[in-house]
Parts: sequence; C-alpha cells; structure tokens
Amino acid sequence: MQQELINDDGLCRASIRTEEEIAAIRAELAEEAPKLHATLRWLEAAKDPTRFKIVHLLRRHERLCVCDLANVLGITSSAVSQHLRKLKDMDLVSTARVKQTIFYALRDPDFIAFLGRLSGDEGDLDRVVVAGAA
Repeated sequence: MQQELINDDGLCRASIRTEEEIAAIRAELAEEAPKLHATLRWLEAAKDPTRFKIVHLLRRHERLCVCDLANVLGITSSAVSQHLRKLKDMDLVSTARVKQTIFYALRDPDFIAFLGRLSGDEGDLDRVVVAGAA
C-alpha cells in the first residue's frame, strides 16, 4: 500500500493536506527563508569545536583579546586569529582597539540568544552587552 502512494519520481501521489494548505506552507517557508539562512550561518560558525568555544567565551565575557583566548584555549594566537577572521567575515564579531590591543566581541543579539538556547543558559547572561549597542 505504501508503494502505491509513491510515483516514479519518488514523490507522494497523495497528500493529506489540500493544495491550498500546501501552498500556504510553501509561502510560510519562503517567508521564513531569511531566518533559516541566518540559523544555517550560525550553525556553520559554531560547527568547529574551537570556534564554538570562542563564541561561548565571547558570549560569557563580553570582549576578549586574541592572547586571552589563546591562553584560555591552550592554542596559538595564530590559530585563534584564523577562527576570529572567519567569525568576522561572517559578521558575527566586531573589533575595538584599545591602545595596542584589539578586543573581539559578539555583535549579533540574535546569534547571542541562539548560543544561549544551544547552551541551555539563555537567561543566565543578562549582563552580556552586544558590541555597538547602547
């Protein structure tokens, strides 16, 4: 019986939903496309274990420099810089220079909230300030 519902293209011949419902669901998906794209970008940013640790640390400590991140993570500052470059290219971190030191901070409040949901501590970090926010 299950085979009878599948056509030669592997698609369902029959649907529980009406054509109008399917059209509405498609429209909903199209409307949510920017949000889905952002989520995929965030997952891409966080998929590397070291990069995930970096964004976690930046979320919890507002802003950190390359040397501090390297010391905490036990990796070279060059490796940290490469990860931060990727995050900056994705427009997820910002920089601020204080004398000779460049500090990095998360810049997207939606990304910060997303990280909180992933970590299960979204309500614990009311003190986090988004870079550039007043």
